[in-house]
Parts: sequence; C-alpha cells; structure tokens
Amino acid sequence: MKKLILCALVIIGSAVIILSFFAPWAKIVTSAAGVTKELQNTSQKNLGDSKLGREISGNIAKVSAFLSGVGDIKIKTVVSGYDIPALANSQGSKLALSLTEVLFKSAENLDVKSYLVYLLPILGIVCGGLAVLGLKHTIFIFVMSLISGAVSIAGLYNLKTMDVSSLAVKIGIENGLWHTMYAFLLIFVIGIAWILFARKA
Repeated sequence: MKKLILCALVIIGSAVIILSFFAPWAKIVTSAAGVTKELQNTSQKNLGDSKLGREISGNIAKVSAFLSGVGDIKIKTVVSGYDIPALANSQGSKLALSLTEVLFKSAENLDVKSYLVYLLPILGIVCGGLAVLGLKHTIFIFVMSLISGAVSIAGLYNLKTMDVSSLAVKIGIENGLWHTMYAFLLIFVIGIAWILFARKA
C-alpha cells in the first residue's frame, strides 16, 4: 500500500513537471527608455561619429526626450519552457541568451542547448514510468532517484546562484521553472524514502 502511495506521488510530480513546461518560466520587463539607450549604444558602436551616426543619435535623443516627458513605457514578455527553442533560433534573442545562461551557466551553442529543455518533461515522464516499474523491482527507483536528484540539484543550484547583473537582459524566474525543479526534488525525496522503506521491508 505504501508503495502505491509513493508511486502516485511520483506520478503527480511528473504531471506537475509536464504542466509547468507550458507555464511561464521567465518574465522580462523592457522599458522604452532602456530600448532607446541600447539603440544609442549600438549606433555609437557601429556608426561612430559619422554623419549617419550623428543623425541617428539625434533622432534617438529626441525619442528619449519625448519619453521622459510622457513617462516611460513598460513592455512585459513572458516565456514558457516550450517557447525557448523558438526564441533561441530567432536572430539575436537576448532573452533566450539570458535564459540559457540561467539554465546551463553558459550560452555557447545556444541553438543546441535550447532543445535540451525538452528533456525536462521527457525526464518527468520517465520518472513516472520508473515509479510504476519500481512497484516490482527497486532498481528502477534507484535510477529514478539518480535522474530526479541530478536534475533538481543542478537546476536549483543554477537558479539560486545565477548572477542576474551579468545577463544580457534582466529577467525574473517565474513559477513554472521553480515548480519544475521542486517537482524533481520531490520525486528525489520520494525515491530516497522508497529505497529506505524497501530495505526495511
């Protein structure tokens, strides 16, 4: 009976992981003033003190002055795990770059790494399947615990130790990503409890 309850809890954790993949993972708040500032920097970097560069800088300065008069405009963008590969494969997506740095500590090979997020719901399903198989053979619970432990510990460590000041854009981690990592952590804890229970039986 205890095994059935533990198995049901793992399956619930797996369902949370799958649902969280489509929930908001990150939010970026972009201000119009911030965008004009970045345009100004890009213009100065690429065009320098040329006639075209001065003309563009002048126009951007006018926009900045207008915004300071009417108040800054905030634009909010929310991204789910499912959205990350599409973002990463769009040209120069700084949001995808920042999210990849959060998840993997490095944005090298961004297009390849972005597809690794699909492993999270797949591993969630695998953990659920291993829990069902574990009703008969405890070895499957060892494998489930290794998978969920590795994902949760690495994921939570990256989230807790990320340096947001170094990211390409300022982002906030939303509940979808936290729920994913805590669901894997729950499965890991259940796996340990299951193994201890099996040894006593």
